[in-house]
Amino acid sequence: MEKGTKREPQIRTSYDEMNAYLVLPLVGADESWTVSEVLAALTQRGIKYGVDEKIVREMVESRTYGREICIAKGKETVNGQDGYFQYNFNLDFNQKPTIRSDGSVDYWSIHNVEIVEEGQVIAIYNEPVAGEDGMTVTGKKQPAKKGRPLPPLVGKGFERSEDGKIYRATVTGKIEMVNSRINISTIYEVYGNVDLQTGNIDFRGDVIVHGNVTSGARIKATGTITIDGTSEGCVLEANKDIILRGGMIGGERAQIKSKGNIYAKFIEYSTVEADGFIEATSAMNSTLISYDRIVFTGAHASVVGGSIYGCGGIEASTFGNNSEIKTCVCAGVHNRIAKRIQSLEAEIEQATELIRKINMSIKQFDELAKERNIDIKSDERRIALLRTRIAKNAEISTCTEELNKLNVIVEKSKRASVKVYDKVYPGVEISINDRKVRVKDMHRSVEFKLRNEKIVMVSIAGKLVD
Repeated sequence: MEKGTKREPQIRTSYDEMNAYLVLPLVGADESWTVSEVLAALTQRGIKYGVDEKIVREMVESRTYGREICIAKGKETVNGQDGYFQYNFNLDFNQKPTIRSDGSVDYWSIHNVEIVEEGQVIAIYNEPVAGEDGMTVTGKKQPAKKGRPLPPLVGKGFERSEDGKIYRATVTGKIEMVNSRINISTIYEVYGNVDLQTGNIDFRGDVIVHGNVTSGARIKATGTITIDGTSEGCVLEANKDIILRGGMIGGERAQIKSKGNIYAKFIEYSTVEADGFIEATSAMNSTLISYDRIVFTGAHASVVGGSIYGCGGIEASTFGNNSEIKTCVCAGVHNRIAKRIQSLEAEIEQATELIRKINMSIKQFDELAKERNIDIKSDERRIALLRTRIAKNAEISTCTEELNKLNVIVEKSKRASVKVYDKVYPGVEISINDRKVRVKDMHRSVEFKLRNEKIVMVSIAGKLVD
């Protein structure tokens, strides 16, 4: 190769321009590349950032020709991190009891109440990280995603430190997070039995009884009710869940009503109603109504005597017994729901018609005022009409909300069935919606379904049973 006829260095960038590669062409024995020549070539090709002059120098001095080597690297973008809260309380409650290895059910495993103490740190706020912009080897800026701050926590029962990072409970009570709002509410806690000495309990919040509830007692709570011991012949009413770790011996006097779910070790001689589901080990001579599902869990999950209704379906190991005691098992739409839906639809129709008439009357008032050129807005008759219209609109809103909930229940009932994992005895009456069948012979592992407007019995495996 003649002196002075050097080929230009070969320079290549990666597709994302985060790396640049150099190939030094071969030169004569009495010729060589200089660092300044190579750097000038890199600059000419637009390589402006991240050039490693040490590598370039080594290539020149070691006469590394004809081999591609990475001589420049861009700066990777480091995205920022959004601010976040570190919560020092449980957000993931165990809503299902644990089945022990021997088939029994551990109702102590249900955890739906988290208690915090006054002064306890419940949350720590971590500030957002800004992030670092990146840069390509050609000098193009790669903007980093900025970390975004979070708004302060809202709710009640806690306070925030001056720097806005530490949140502490201001009361001792139950903590829960609903729709990103933290509420710490007081708890009525009984360290013993609820009996004649304690009297009845009517509390705005959650009630926890660490002992038994004796016959004749009454507990009402706007939150949850949790009873660690046995309940006997009492009345329990809660706006949320009810947990009976020791079960209920009703003595035909017990009444349990929940707008949430009900968990019980067992239920005997009681009347039970839940807007949510009911889960227990067994039920004996009781009336159970759930607007969701009823599930009996455990190795000996059974229903003997009484009447149970589960809108979304019912599951148990055994229904009835050898004595062929009458046991009514109903799934689907409860007639109470059907009647209530009809009633709500009639109320909404009547209120809507009344509002239509009110609007016509108000329009007549306004037209009359316009004709006579008078101000009629303060007329008591017009004001009374407006007030009635507001009241009826509120009534329609309330009825519509309830109607929507009931329609959801009806939708669930379309797939309702009764599952028997072990035995169903003669004397058991199965109802699904308005269809009914009485079991005449003992069957094992079957499911009752509504098919072509008839109740059919199929094996759990899916085979039709005669």
